Amino acid sequence: MNKARTDPDWTRAFITVVRYAEGMRSALATYLRADLQAGRRQSDFHYAPEEMGMRMVVPATLGAMNLLVEDGEVEHADRIAAEMVLQALGVSREEAGRIAGLALPGEAS
Repeated sequence: MNKARTDPDWTRAFITVVRYAEGMRSALATYLRADLQAGRRQSDFHYAPEEMGMRMVVPATLGAMNLLVEDGEVEHADRIAAEMVLQALGVSREEAGRIAGLALPGEAS
């Protein structure tokens, strides 16, 4: 989301590649599937079936990125998108808000 905010051309290219390049989708799917499974094993995520979770997270993320590049700055778009995705995966509203508000590694809080 930070990259989407600072480099709209890169973001438009990334969205296009993800939509149309099977190899890129496969690579992203491998990482996403591992993250979803880890969340389920840790009892943080509560979703079924896994394929639905996969097909919900990617478009939601790409949609949030697209919103930034097409409509300009949306205050806290990264936090809002993260909170919504986490809730869709079964994380409570309060916990999703807390997690979405955490600084990313290497990012000032």
